[in-house]
Amino acid sequence: MTDMRRFSDEELTAFLDGEADDALQAEIEAALDADPSVAEQMAALDVPLAPIAEAYEALLQDAPPMPALPEPVAAPSPRGRWGFGIGTFATGLAAGLAVAMFAGFGTPEEPAPRGWVSFVASYQALYTAETLAVDNPSPAEAALQLASVSDAIGLDLSALPAAGDLTFKRAQVLGFRGKPLIQIAFARADGTPVALCILPSGPDAKPVDMGQAEGLGLARWNTPGYGFLLIGGTDTVPLAEEAETFQSWSTDIAT
Repeated sequence: MTDMRRFSDEELTAFLDGEADDALQAEIEAALDADPSVAEQMAALDVPLAPIAEAYEALLQDAPPMPALPEPVAAPSPRGRWGFGIGTFATGLAAGLAVAMFAGFGTPEEPAPRGWVSFVASYQALYTAETLAVDNPSPAEAALQLASVSDAIGLDLSALPAAGDLTFKRAQVLGFRGKPLIQIAFARADGTPVALCILPSGPDAKPVDMGQAEGLGLARWNTPGYGFLLIGGTDTVPLAEEAETFQSWSTDIAT
């Protein structure tokens, strides 16, 4: 007896999914008629539907009525005796998932709105001491960067104050919901990355408010027209001192 070809799981899966080409389709159909081991191999790839059906049947009993769905476009199915099952399973699974969502199982909740401080904190949490280690701009390069971000936000940021032991590393223009978001990155003497971020805001001035986000200490305040955020590290003592310096400076440049 001639040895029958052994099919890979990927080939049999393609056949079951209706994605096999004509040659492979015909070859597998012929093998199914001639070699029971091919059918056994294919059966091993099948998904056990009974437990899934039982689980979704329980959910279906308590679920509200399903809304009317548009008529799906029929997709081509595999030929031969194995041409059933997969499409039916996919449709049933999709319906089951929909029922589960309407019944409250896995119901997606509307995400809470995130403000700019939250986004900045997520970004700053990625920084390590190594992130800024290679950034050592010359005074001329630092001046060019600060001039660029000043133009972007319409605020003169060229004369940064000396705050604690912070060393200027870089300044760049980011964005948040169509507004320019300025990030000025510093590093403390121990390498801790700290960022001063500025975003156009409302007309009301607000004093420094200390807090925390993403495990990082932060200080935020407002001058008329701008919101400021200083964020970095976990030690709030130097952060508060740095924030006081920057808040005084920001009040001067905003007037």
